[in-house]
Amino acid sequence: MVKINRRNFLKSAVLPLILIPKNASSSDSQAWLHINQWNKQEFEKYSKWVENIYDFKRNGTSPQKMARFGRIIDDNEMNLLNNENFLENGNPHVSKSEMSLLTSVTHCGSFPMLMSLYYSYRRGLPAVVSKIQMKKGGDIRYSSGNHPVGHVRSKPFEGDFGDFILSALEGNSGGYNFVSGNFRTSPNLEATDSLPIAITREFLKPGIMAYNADGHCLVVGKVDDSGEVHFLDSHPDHSITFNQTLSALPLINSTSTDNIDSWYDGFKIIRLAKIADEKSIPFSNEEMKQFGFSLEQYETMIKIKAFADKTGFEINGKKVKFYPQFIRARLQQGKEAPLSYLELSCQELGSMFRERASFVQEGWKNVLEYGSIEFPNDSATENIYQADSAGRWEVWSSPSSDVDRRQKYNYLATRLEEMIEGFPNATGFDYQGFSSKKELVKRLLEKKNELFSNEIIFYKNSKEEDVPLTLIDVEKRLFDLSFDPNHCPELRWGAPENSPERTNMKLINVQLKTGEFLTTLKSYDLERGLRYYPERQTTPTSLDPEKNPKEPPFKLIEERLEKYLE
Repeated sequence: MVKINRRNFLKSAVLPLILIPKNASSSDSQAWLHINQWNKQEFEKYSKWVENIYDFKRNGTSPQKMARFGRIIDDNEMNLLNNENFLENGNPHVSKSEMSLLTSVTHCGSFPMLMSLYYSYRRGLPAVVSKIQMKKGGDIRYSSGNHPVGHVRSKPFEGDFGDFILSALEGNSGGYNFVSGNFRTSPNLEATDSLPIAITREFLKPGIMAYNADGHCLVVGKVDDSGEVHFLDSHPDHSITFNQTLSALPLINSTSTDNIDSWYDGFKIIRLAKIADEKSIPFSNEEMKQFGFSLEQYETMIKIKAFADKTGFEINGKKVKFYPQFIRARLQQGKEAPLSYLELSCQELGSMFRERASFVQEGWKNVLEYGSIEFPNDSATENIYQADSAGRWEVWSSPSSDVDRRQKYNYLATRLEEMIEGFPNATGFDYQGFSSKKELVKRLLEKKNELFSNEIIFYKNSKEEDVPLTLIDVEKRLFDLSFDPNHCPELRWGAPENSPERTNMKLINVQLKTGEFLTTLKSYDLERGLRYYPERQTTPTSLDPEKNPKEPPFKLIEERLEKYLE
């Protein structure tokens, strides 16, 4: 079982734990008053609440875009539950200490459940969180046979809302709960925390979660007319971002086998609860069918894979080979203009790298103040994506989020290729204004270069000076951006060798798990192959170049599109 100190979120929750007042339990021992019940209308209301948060995250003020969980629920515009007309009958606003607690325990694995639990509390709805145990594996986020062995119920419960959250965090045998491993469960099991859904607009909507079997979770914030899914996404530093799309879920691993017990990734709904026999109990699998419970996304992907090397599998008039295509084909209800898609995607990509600039700066400050962070190499229980190092590596390194950014870039390139290859008659695309495929390609390349030139990212170098990079600069360095928090900002941003940008770099030796030390530049060179992985890895991390990829997993947009001009 994974130890509690693997993640810093429990460590950071200690202060809020001390501050939360221990109120006397209510007469019927419940975490909150239960006033309403879950039904399809209530889930629609929940969906509207989540979508409003997403809209303000994307289009609101700068503080709203940067808001973490406590700030979100304290903002009367972002949080519709602070509006009496929307709340109707419910429970009171949480305390400042509970807001602090919610912020401190937010990360990708807890975020979908935190959203559901906070809403359940305010609306007076029953809730249940399962205690998960694995059958085998070293890390419950990647283990097999995960299953519930107990539950935390909002009724009966000795304590208040903050106590309930803390109880939900506590795992078995000194482990921790409330992580992505809670969603890694067979759809055949009852009383789990989540269930897969049918891919339709009736069921895939804001508030639904996405689980990537590599250990990442997101919450659907919006589904647009093109069928693109936009996510709210949380991170180990407790931030919540809004620029992720289906690029974050390039595939579902479950369909590599016909074993239903391993069908646990993809789009899922948090299992809802009801009051029966004076306690909150989970809805059964059968009862969850009205909310979309279904195995059809796995069954359909197995069919799609059978046709992937042939002509593709047709869904709603579109040839589908990959999971994101399948989702868009099912959800699309309008045509998509190539240039409009390109413009929106460039804005999202630019925002993702500006978020990285702030994150890298904070991580570098941490290293300068507290010293270097141990590199988790050659360990059977840790790797660069999930590591202890007293929580510092997992908080301040960026291999996972850098994978997300590269996937976003690759997704953009893949979608542009799809639009070009489908010209002029592909279903779902608006090709008005283009007289030929070559004209479409030229316009896309011109527009892409214009947009990439206008997206500016500033980072602070070792001397605290602002260094501007265009998205074109970042694109050229896509596989040179270091994920290692021990590396100075210049290397985190891939400054070329012998360039003026590298002048006056501050270099810090990197301590390995084995106790050895590497110079900064030696470690940067040895980590090159680790930057070529297209997805998060669950295996041990090696600095042996022979054990890692030798080249990038995909080519840049320019090269991929120019082939259509030949």
